This record gives sequence, structure tokens and C-alpha cells, in this order.
Amino acid sequence: MRFLKPFIAAVTMALFFTAAPAAHAAGASVVTLNYENLIATSDVGRDMTTKLNQIGQQLQDQLRPEAQAISTEQQSIQQAANGMNEQQLRANAQLTQRIEALQTRANAYRQREITAARDLEYTRQMTIVDFNRQITPYVREAMEAKGANMVLDAAAARFVPEGFDITADVIQRLNQRLRTIDVRRQTAPPPQQQQ
Repeated sequence: MRFLKPFIAAVTMALFFTAAPAAHAAGASVVTLNYENLIATSDVGRDMTTKLNQIGQQLQDQLRPEAQAISTEQQSIQQAANGMNEQQLRANAQLTQRIEALQTRANAYRQREITAARDLEYTRQMTIVDFNRQITPYVREAMEAKGANMVLDAAAARFVPEGFDITADVIQRLNQRLRTIDVRRQTAPPPQQQQ
């Protein structure tokens, strides 16, 4: 759930700053929604979390054989170099070649690891955007049922009187009509080059 907190904070701030002036002018009512609880307890939220975790596990599984091979080669080189001083090590052309090859392999692996981490983070971000798009009609229904015209994340509220939190209502609506979400691994766009 840690990956959701920055996104939830951004959504909350956007809702607050864009809706607050209009809401104040209209004498609006505000309700709260606990996004973390919604994701943790709704069927669609649990489905999304499970699928994101599966993608993360798949990425780790894809990287694991190379990481193990690099570790095995590193141990083998350490055993072969055991007892050698620096001069002896440099004089051993075969061992030097193995060390250089291992460094090249380790660098390539680190790049794959970075790419996988970026892809996973991008997949999470895009999935959360899609999740929020799909739950918006149900949040709006629950909000309107309370006669409210603004929703804040419960984590941003200091005090919420009883009856002003719509989380349970939204979860019930979601569990009746939106139980799963399509989650696919996505490729992150290339990082922007700094000039």
C-alpha cells in the first residue's frame, strides 16, 4: 500500500484546491472517503493489489536467474583468487578476463533491474489512474446520496463527524458492480535526458 500514499495525497490536494472555492461559495457539504481502506477492503481494490503484486513477483522471477548466476560466478572468482595478492591476480589473464566479464554482466543486470523497477512503478501509476477513473461514478453516487458536493480523503481530514464518511457506502457499491480491474504490465517511457 506504500506506493499509493503519494498518489492519494496528490488526488486529495487536487480535489481540495479545485473544489474548495466553489464549494465555499455554494455552502457545500463535504464528505470523506478513506482511499486506503477502500483499496484494502473492496473487491476491486484487493483485485488490483493482488495483480500488481503478481506483476512485481513476475519481474523478480525474471531477474532472479541472472542474479543467482552473477552471485555464483562472483563466488567462483573469489575462490579462484583466494590467497593471491594483487600482482598475482593481475598476472592471471584468465581470472582477469573473468572479472571483467563479471563486471560487464553485473552492469547489464543493474540496468535490467532499474528498467524493471521503472516499469513496475509506471504500471502502478497507470493502474491507480485507471482505478480512480473507474471508481469515480460510485464515489459520486455515494457523495450525492449524502447531499454533498465535495469529497476529501479521510487521511487529510483532522476530524470527521459520524455520518460524513462514505467509505463503507462506496465499498458496498463497488462490491455489487465492480469487482475486478484489468491490470497489465506496462513499459515506462524513457527517462527525460537532462540538458
